[in-house]
Amino acid sequence: MKKLIVLLLALAMVGAVSAQVTTAVSLYGQLNFIDQTGNAQFVQWGSGYDLLTFKATSKDSNYGISATVDKFLDGSFLQGAADTTAVRDWNFWWKGQFTKVILGNNRNADFRTTLPYWAGVDVFGGTDRTTGWGVLVETLPINGFTLGVNLPVSTTATSTVNVLKSTDIGVKYAINNVGTFAALVNLDLNTPNNVANLGFKYTGMKNLTAVVIGQLKFDANTYKGAVGFQYTGVDKLTANLEAGYVSTAGVGTYSVWGQGTYDVTDKLSASVGGSYASAGYDVYGNVDYAYGNGLTSEVSLGFNSAVYYALTLYYAVSF
Repeated sequence: MKKLIVLLLALAMVGAVSAQVTTAVSLYGQLNFIDQTGNAQFVQWGSGYDLLTFKATSKDSNYGISATVDKFLDGSFLQGAADTTAVRDWNFWWKGQFTKVILGNNRNADFRTTLPYWAGVDVFGGTDRTTGWGVLVETLPINGFTLGVNLPVSTTATSTVNVLKSTDIGVKYAINNVGTFAALVNLDLNTPNNVANLGFKYTGMKNLTAVVIGQLKFDANTYKGAVGFQYTGVDKLTANLEAGYVSTAGVGTYSVWGQGTYDVTDKLSASVGGSYASAGYDVYGNVDYAYGNGLTSEVSLGFNSAVYYALTLYYAVSF
């Protein structure tokens, strides 16, 4: 891992002469000072949040590379043989007149749709990405339309016929002053385990974002759906409402969540929210103070099966 970091920094210094090179660090987490049990705890959000990313793009912006190290502050970073941190994804991309080619161990969300807030609905909040080893070929947008085909070619020799049977096909269509439709079909004719992901994000009305998503896992007999709304049209008030449902072999789970946030000042805000789900209900209130530069303190009080509260300091920074 140490060799990787040294290499990335060296490339950033040398490559800056002839290309656009960036090295970015993102850190997210929280420090709980006290909760209803009287405990304090430092909580690293880890996977997907503590990231080290290296990117380089040619001067003409027609090709480049990207590599991301995930949860690089997991406690084993730079500790020799104990260092289990790995490169989460990397790719080389090339752009021509009509197409873009992305190859490597990819993590691509070009055909993905997620709910506006998501955190309140945990049963289903986003459709699939295109992930794993392979090569993704996308058309450049033509009148708002984009088509993508991903071939999951791995590091293990596999029959080309079987690779073709596992093709991912993505479609995206952006409609001016209306919204964006996206679909991703993950074919798996070998197992089989075919999955269809569908989503539409409506942005045609000022201050309103509305999303509807669905996922059909035909061979697993699993069907998911969710809707989400976010409205910021009332002065200093943001309203969110989201709901999700999952059915697996005829057994369903659901979650409904809503929250209103009022900005008292530029730094001080208050939120009231609640959820009702298969696992139970929850109502809460939060008061947040944003110090700026990625630091926010929060006092929270809520009730589910019992009263809970906490004083928390959140950090969210990136360079």
